[in-house]
Amino acid sequence: MSLRLFFLPLFTFVIPAIASGLPLTMDGAVAYALQHNHSLAAARLSINEARGRLQQSGRLSNPEVELEFNKNTRSRESSSSVVLMQRFPVTGRLRYEKAISRAQLSAAESEVRDAERKLSADVRTLAVKLIALNEQRTLRSTQLANIHELSEFLRKLVATGEGSATDARQVELESRQIEIERLQLTADELGLLGEFRILLGSSTHETPTVSGKLTHPSNNRKPSAPTQRPDILAAESRSEAAKLSVREQQARRLEDVGAGVSYRNERTIDDPNPAQTDQVIGLRFSLPLPLWNDNSGRINEAAAAAARAEKEVTAARLNAGTEVLAARDAMDAYSKILSELDSKVLPQATQLEEQLGASYSTGQTPLVEVLRARSRRLDLQRQRLDALRDYHLASIRHASATNQQPASK
Repeated sequence: MSLRLFFLPLFTFVIPAIASGLPLTMDGAVAYALQHNHSLAAARLSINEARGRLQQSGRLSNPEVELEFNKNTRSRESSSSVVLMQRFPVTGRLRYEKAISRAQLSAAESEVRDAERKLSADVRTLAVKLIALNEQRTLRSTQLANIHELSEFLRKLVATGEGSATDARQVELESRQIEIERLQLTADELGLLGEFRILLGSSTHETPTVSGKLTHPSNNRKPSAPTQRPDILAAESRSEAAKLSVREQQARRLEDVGAGVSYRNERTIDDPNPAQTDQVIGLRFSLPLPLWNDNSGRINEAAAAAARAEKEVTAARLNAGTEVLAARDAMDAYSKILSELDSKVLPQATQLEEQLGASYSTGQTPLVEVLRARSRRLDLQRQRLDALRDYHLASIRHASATNQQPASK
């Protein structure tokens, strides 16, 4: 059994498994992932956590009730008292607490949007790779048919004594090599589908497939800056919360004061006078003295955290700008490669193949030259497909870096 006949049943067995399952377009895959991705669903719960902290922040402490009862063991004298005490901040601590929680909620919302941005880019990246792999496999099939035709032609020449058996074996080896490459593409696709399923949040019983084709590069790309990227907005919100935390810790230098009312009931006996009951109503006030704890450690900690958060904002902006520039340069580079291939190289290869075909029809050129010219053109198409795939991957990175929606493929 030849190697080609051995690989063919395996290939036909793998393809139905890939082709079945969950059919999606690229935009549909993004929408599906945003709805079903488990990590994103967990991240969205952080918004509810931040809302709960905002709801709880800025509230006064609960009032305190003190009860006291005293009994003289040698007489019938006794006393009881009730004190109601409420503590109040003398600084803007509660206001700062509320503002911090509000900034943290804004940061949580931006972080979720950033997770959605990254997930969308990851899904589109894998979708482009899957589409490119499918097109590469189709191209390999075309190459394989061409080489089979060449191999059959050489075998006939060998049988008539007009060809080289070495050339025939070499072409057969090239045929098997392309079959292995096609199987390797299928194996790569299975690996990408595993990652794709995780991003989509689909079940293990569903195998997602992506339809569509990679379009030619567009020249109507508009320059944009990544100023509204959610990761930058999240860093800015965290920086604002850190700055407010410094003020809150400064406000905590003075602890809350207490104010309240008291009621006291006293029963005294002074023989031979009858028992006397007195009722006393009073006011209470407590003022903590900042003698041992001025909260300086917490203030220094908050100041350092605020400085770090400000640096993170600068880093986020710098990283975003670098990502935009790198993606834009990559798009320009691959666009030039595609332009060179489409305007010069591929037309020349096609023209040469047509000339050799016309020459073969008149008996001036052997078929082997025609088939080899076709093989060279198909190799160039493989290079073009790789460049087109890399262009679209760079386009996805650029759209994500600028927080834009890329064009549908």
